[in-house]
Amino acid sequence: MNLEEIENRINSIIDEAYHRQIVFWYDENQEFIEDINNIQLNNAKLHILKDNNLIKTKYQIEFEDKNSNYLVYAPFSQPDDNENYLADLIHYAVPFSADKIEMIGQELGISPEFYHLLKKYSLFWNAKSRVNAFKDLNVSFTELNIKQAILAVLSNQKTLNFDYIVREVIINNFNEENEIIKNFEKYNILEDFWELISRKFKYSEDNPSVKRLVRFLILNYTANSYRGSTPKSWDEYLVSDKNNASIFISEFMNNANYSEYYDRIARELESKLNITSLSKTNIDSYINCDSFERFDENIINHYTELLFETKVDLGAEFKEILENRKKTHFYLKYEDNYEVLKYANLFISLINEFMRSELPEKPEEIIKEYSEKWVYLDSYYRKFYYFYDKLDDTEYLEDLRQLVENLYVNRFLSVINPKFTKKLAEKPISELDIPKQWKFFKQHIPTSIRKHKTAVIISDAFRYGCAVELFAELEKDPTRTPEIKPMLSTIPSYTALGMASLLPNKEIVYEGDTILVDGMNCRSTDERNNILSSNVNEVIAISYEDVDKLKSKEFKELTKGLNLIYIYHNKIDARGDHAPSENEVFNAAQETIEDLEVLIKRLRNQGNFAKIFITADHGFIYKRDKLKEHDKVNLDKFPEKKHKRFILSEKPLKIDGAVSLSMEYLNMDKYVNVPIGADVFKAQGAGLNFVHGGASLEECIVPLLEVKAGKGAKNQRTVELQLISTKNTITNYDVMLTFFQKENVSQDVLPLEASVYFIDEENNKISGEQIIFADKNSDSAEDREFKEKFRLLQKQYDKSKNYYLIIRDLKEDVEVDRIPFTIDMAFQDGFDFF
Repeated sequence: MNLEEIENRINSIIDEAYHRQIVFWYDENQEFIEDINNIQLNNAKLHILKDNNLIKTKYQIEFEDKNSNYLVYAPFSQPDDNENYLADLIHYAVPFSADKIEMIGQELGISPEFYHLLKKYSLFWNAKSRVNAFKDLNVSFTELNIKQAILAVLSNQKTLNFDYIVREVIINNFNEENEIIKNFEKYNILEDFWELISRKFKYSEDNPSVKRLVRFLILNYTANSYRGSTPKSWDEYLVSDKNNASIFISEFMNNANYSEYYDRIARELESKLNITSLSKTNIDSYINCDSFERFDENIINHYTELLFETKVDLGAEFKEILENRKKTHFYLKYEDNYEVLKYANLFISLINEFMRSELPEKPEEIIKEYSEKWVYLDSYYRKFYYFYDKLDDTEYLEDLRQLVENLYVNRFLSVINPKFTKKLAEKPISELDIPKQWKFFKQHIPTSIRKHKTAVIISDAFRYGCAVELFAELEKDPTRTPEIKPMLSTIPSYTALGMASLLPNKEIVYEGDTILVDGMNCRSTDERNNILSSNVNEVIAISYEDVDKLKSKEFKELTKGLNLIYIYHNKIDARGDHAPSENEVFNAAQETIEDLEVLIKRLRNQGNFAKIFITADHGFIYKRDKLKEHDKVNLDKFPEKKHKRFILSEKPLKIDGAVSLSMEYLNMDKYVNVPIGADVFKAQGAGLNFVHGGASLEECIVPLLEVKAGKGAKNQRTVELQLISTKNTITNYDVMLTFFQKENVSQDVLPLEASVYFIDEENNKISGEQIIFADKNSDSAEDREFKEKFRLLQKQYDKSKNYYLIIRDLKEDVEVDRIPFTIDMAFQDGFDFF
């Protein structure tokens, strides 16, 4: 360092001070004794210290000249305080050294007691960029913090957190050469890094490596959740204190920015650690583990095989396992697999109940029982295939899929629908005590539009089971009051007649193949608009596609002043009625549910519609497997025009396997002939998996879903999650806590997805994170309890300080509770890294 640099540094120290400044410079090696008198000081006096002027120096600076700034230069080493007459003066003066390390220490404000540490890493300070990065960390200086700060700079970290340093080292190991480890070695801090690793995680080897560290961390994390004896091959890696390793891996794998790196590591380690050899029949050992994908695969395969073999409900324990797996790392990747399993189990449980039951004798009672209970067999079957179709690999599911298919077709559709169809034929349809589609407008719309701005959504082929799911979603919003009931569609249950029946009508007639409503065509949206306009003022009929493309302002303008709007939605029938896309019908059904929920919200919020009806022209039957010949009714001797599910005739037709129903309920002198149950007529045309037109429950029971949208939002709040604790003192690194969901979720009380963990007074996380889904609806208080285990970092805790349990709402990303705790452990063997 030359004299000019020294001048600049000393002048800077003096100029930046707000008060008088005394600078002491001990030049032990007398490197500047010949140049000291040439130094140019801007606003200070130079005073050269000698052995014989100590008293004079003290008197001059403290009494004679109290106002001047001074540079006191001493061409010898600094004596110990007990031998230094100027010790008290030095203690409030600014020390200066032309030694590079000491100058850096002075610049950073590091106490001289740590200069030996700075000299140990002398190469690190050669670059101004590294010095500035170290300074930007803004740490309090201890030996540990200085080491960690150097490691942080060399691993490109902007905050001082040892876990972040370790994580970056692990990620860098994917490169051909780990540059961070290389730099640690270059700047003489690699040995300290491994020492800190040993202190925090208990990983210690003669020749440590990043690869073995990763194995150590992941296996200790896994072993912390493993039940029973771990595999012998893991023994060399496992330690008794696993908490810090567990918390590190948990944070690593669940951090959105780094989870891909973890997944890559886990994939590579699966075969190397022989995870693939773990038996899928011994899943109890790793039912709570989530470090490797193989655990999820084995769990899914095990319960798939078990469900197929037993053919009974897998029970409450299985449902709890499904809930717990939602909190695990690889759940999102395997969510569809778990959902397939969930709905297969629900289906098998309910079909067993159905097979033990006796069906009522009256068609109205069959409809009631179907709409309240057995419709869920349609729903579970639909959801099973909806998630099944999302999977790339379904080979492992084939036996279970065949079981679900056979039970649905042969034990449900082929049982309930033949009885319903036959009972329907025993009594005039007009006498059935059930809401009827062709009376919908007359019974509901005139009354509604006198009181409310009203919307009617007609979704083609939106069968009752789909509406039940939509109803459940609508119930979650306290600003809406939905009601649902079954409504009998026209038979034959097909689009032309169903759409006509939902319009205002005095007379519905066939003119050839064309249907007329009060003498008017009704095939197109414009034609339906004409019929509505002749019966209602300020009304419009419009397609969903045309509504969906409107911007908010355009939609408000369209609906301004309207009394009534009819919106026609068509996804299910559009996709199902074409052979190439009929297997996509359950995707279309799910999209329809989502479309309608958004549309209902828009009608209320942007259009101010206070009452909304959702219904359908007809439903549908869908079976995945191809129909067999015995499922088809032969019509070779009948000349009438044939559809797959119905034939219209002037007189009843005597067809084996079919019934004739009078259409007198529409004042028509016609008969509709339909197959008994879910069979089809042999007719030309592609597509037999998706059909409608007949008299099955799935086809002719359509929803009458009425939504009353209240003005303004009700007070909607999230359910409260409460800690049940007799005392808030922790005495062990493993903590078991019980939480209580104070009330059931409802229209007014929303579920809570909470992240729960411990922090210290500086908001450093000191435990693993637990996810709690407080979404229960049970009268049993015990069902609304959640028992969660927390593992604290193994570090030193101070019983005089506060620690906090944090409950955080993940959806809103807000802290909802902060509960103080005291940590008072009799024996602590951890090392404080904060």
